[in-house]
Amino acid sequence: MRIVKFHEDEGTLFLKLETLEDLWSAARIVFSGDYVRSRTLRKFKASESDKGEMKEVMITVQVEKIELDKNAQRLRFTGKITEGRPLEYVVLGSYHTINAALGDMIEIRKERWPSYMMKVVKEAVRESKRARLGIMAIDDEKAQPVLLLGYGIDFKSELYSHLSKRMSQKEFQEQQAKYFEAILRSMELMDVSTVIIAGPGFTKDELKRYLDDSGKAKKLGKRLLYMQVSNAERSGVYELIRSDAVEELLKNEHIREEFVLMERFLNGLSSKASRYGIDNVSGAVGDYEATVVIVNDSALPDMAVQKLLSKAESRGVKVEIFNSQDEVGQQLHSFKDVACIA
Repeated sequence: MRIVKFHEDEGTLFLKLETLEDLWSAARIVFSGDYVRSRTLRKFKASESDKGEMKEVMITVQVEKIELDKNAQRLRFTGKITEGRPLEYVVLGSYHTINAALGDMIEIRKERWPSYMMKVVKEAVRESKRARLGIMAIDDEKAQPVLLLGYGIDFKSELYSHLSKRMSQKEFQEQQAKYFEAILRSMELMDVSTVIIAGPGFTKDELKRYLDDSGKAKKLGKRLLYMQVSNAERSGVYELIRSDAVEELLKNEHIREEFVLMERFLNGLSSKASRYGIDNVSGAVGDYEATVVIVNDSALPDMAVQKLLSKAESRGVKVEIFNSQDEVGQQLHSFKDVACIA
């Protein structure tokens, strides 16, 4: 994501969308009632009998609905048209959907841009410039390719080994080589500089031998790290992210921060140093008994949450926004999507 320009006095932010994560980040910061302006196509009919043709227009809609389509890589803003040009192709007050895609520039207008919202934008900009981390969780049955992205964890399609103890030694070795080649191809597709290969047992060690002996580890052009986890399931990936062994690698990753903050929050529940729910958190903020407020991005459109976060900012309380789709965000959802730490 690239900030093209920002007019704070007018409340307008111009963003260039460059990656899928940018679409997700933009979806987090646009709420119902905000205004989005962009070039778009609209069907124009010269008469009732005319079939109509698509015309390019510049349109502003007051947003009522936001939808992210990851498969089509589109972010859709639906609402009533408040401005547009050329005027002959635009009907003010009618509904329109702006489809924002990769490479597009959009203008977002709000009455006010709170600092926690600008933090989301700046983090997205920073993430777009930083190399991501790849993970390959493997055992003798399957491999789970994973990408750590700016917006969270992206689990790719699993790769199956099709290995069997009933195979002859030759058949087993041939099938294992095919399995390792599939893993290699998957890692080649990862747009990262470092891949952690993790799993239980000896499969990861056998993969290391295969890649080293064949010289394919060097040709891969990525730094490969080998680590132990209890399984090759999603829980094993989360175990890896939490582990001290990768703390140095992930210390700048937002998801690592989320795990650390959630652990602090959970540890503080018994001593009542942690609170959750809008009313309880608001009370803690008002009494200067909170240093950090954590909130799920799915709760940001709630006016009560916005009021709470503004209150927190005015008192110098740090605000951290979680991805509601990740494990930590789902955990926070069970605590009413908003919490604080003393």
